[in-house]
Amino acid sequence: MDHHDIKPEEMSWFEKPGSIKLMWIILIGLCVLSAVAGVVASFMHLMHPYTIADKFPVFYGVYGFAAFMFIVLAGQHLRKILMRDEDYYDTAQERMTREEIEDAATQEEGNQ
Repeated sequence: MDHHDIKPEEMSWFEKPGSIKLMWIILIGLCVLSAVAGVVASFMHLMHPYTIADKFPVFYGVYGFAAFMFIVLAGQHLRKILMRDEDYYDTAQERMTREEIEDAATQEEGNQ
């Protein structure tokens, strides 16, 4: 998004470039902290894995990311199957072309 057309005093805190950079730093820091906590908990034997995959220190992060990617990619293909034309629910009158609408408007003006 281009912020050049918005005055700085009109921007909210979330739109300011410095705030956006700070939010990214906080997000990345929390992700790293979460991964480090998982690794530490794994090495200190605080986690009790139920399956072999659970023994991988950042298993839940990788699993969550893979599930997210599956949902996004499946949604893209599902859209191709379920997508309808823009005017799918329009009636015949609503499907009139611009010229037909203008002609109808000029005819109504002539009748009045």
